[in-house]
Amino acid sequence: MNILGNILKEDPSSALTNVFLVFFIFILITVSLAFYYDYMKNKKNEKKISILERAIKDLIEEFRSFELLLSDQKKILQEYKYTLEKLEQETSRLADSSKEDSTITTAIKMAGEGKTLQEISDFTGMATEEIEPIIKFHGK
Repeated sequence: MNILGNILKEDPSSALTNVFLVFFIFILITVSLAFYYDYMKNKKNEKKISILERAIKDLIEEFRSFELLLSDQKKILQEYKYTLEKLEQETSRLADSSKEDSTITTAIKMAGEGKTLQEISDFTGMATEEIEPIIKFHGK
C-alpha cells in the first residue's frame, strides 16, 4: 500500500496513466486469449460437423440402396401375386364348369395322352382358356 501511495505522490497523472495502460494491456491480452480459445473451439466443432455430414451422406446412400432393394422385392412379390391370382382363376374356372364333367374328363384324358390344345378344343368344343389349365396340370 505504501508503494501505491509513493507512486501517486510523485506524479499522480503519469501514475494514473500507467495504471490505465497496464489495465488496458491486461484487458487486451484477456480478450485476445478469449478469441483464440473461441477460434480453437470453432475449429474443433467444424471437424465434428464435417464428420457428421459425411456420416449422414453415407446413411443416405445406404437408405437409397435399401430402397432399391425393397423396390425389387416389391416387383417380385407383385409377380407372385399375379401368378397366384391366375392360378386361382384357373382353379375356379375348372370348378365352375362342373356341369360339363364328362367334357372335362375327356379333355383331361386327351391331355394325358399328349394331345395338343387345338386337338382337344376341336374334339370337346371347349374354349382354349379352359383347356390351357387342363394341359398345364394334366398334360405330358
